[in-house]
Amino acid sequence: MVDLPGEEPFRIDTVDGHSLEARLRLPSDARRAVVLCHPHPLYGGTMHNAVIVAVAKTLAQADEPTAVLRFNFRGVERSSGRYSEGQGEKLDVLAAIDGLRNMNPRMDISVVGYSFGSWVGMRAAWEHPEVERLALIAPAARVFSYVEDQECRRPLPTFIAVGDQDGFASVDSVRKLASYLGAHLDIIHGADHFFVGYRRTLATRLMPFIAPTMGK
Repeated sequence: MVDLPGEEPFRIDTVDGHSLEARLRLPSDARRAVVLCHPHPLYGGTMHNAVIVAVAKTLAQADEPTAVLRFNFRGVERSSGRYSEGQGEKLDVLAAIDGLRNMNPRMDISVVGYSFGSWVGMRAAWEHPEVERLALIAPAARVFSYVEDQECRRPLPTFIAVGDQDGFASVDSVRKLASYLGAHLDIIHGADHFFVGYRRTLATRLMPFIAPTMGK
């Protein structure tokens, strides 16, 4: 378990009756907020995943105060329910977005998903009208179909990051996805699906998109 400075325990209630465990960092003057979606629940994915934590830590250092919400999907650790093949998990992301919106309706909200979380987060971001932008980290295009919900797609500024050594998200498949979405693609040379040794690099490259004032 990883607790970051400034975070507080938080609970998220879904429309289908589940209660999700979360950690929330909410500066009083935040104008931006980021929802972080962790990798696959059946393969050890939790909100304490090293990539998710690296992004949360870097966001905490943003020049502009930024709210950060990371949470456990249904059935993970202290979240109720069970794995729902991406359908219930999409409801989890929507509930997380609403939770942030209820805390501060003035914040611009971004959704950032890693691997499985990118697939679920993308569909939730398309569905929720108040999401401003979307970032997909290592979208597992060999495992999940990112174009199946074409009727739900809406224009949304999108950033994609992938390592050129990723065995689940080949550069060619992700390049096609980026073209389909009209997304900016950032290829991190040397990184695999887990970004071992490259997590700080990943988080730093992501910041200008989800926290644009960083580095100015």
